Amino acid sequence: MAQRKMNTSFGLTVVLIMVIVGAIVQTYLPWYSMGIAFGIISFFIALPSRSAFLIGLLSGFVLWALAAVWMDSQFPSTLPFRMAQILPLGGSVVALYLVTGVFGGLTGALWSWAGSKLRGTH
Repeated sequence: MAQRKMNTSFGLTVVLIMVIVGAIVQTYLPWYSMGIAFGIISFFIALPSRSAFLIGLLSGFVLWALAAVWMDSQFPSTLPFRMAQILPLGGSVVALYLVTGVFGGLTGALWSWAGSKLRGTH
């Protein structure tokens, strides 16, 4: 069975859709609702599993990293700096944003991959 090739503009459109839907869903539901939404989107769009993983990784990273930056800029606090000191990040708040993005990316990637596997697209 031949694997379908993804168009770059289609992939970026799906990333944008996932970021928007994930932001809306996370406004009203728990943190893991983003992953469930990503899985549902991957299921209905019938993304190939490899593309679904990469698109979910990018979407989750962008969503959580930008959310962390936005929250810190809207509500200034010393908490991000203190968290960066507790974690082995050398007090770097930017590194904390990146770590937050990585966790969001992994969550989105695994749920997107699961949605595509549930559909049966390889």
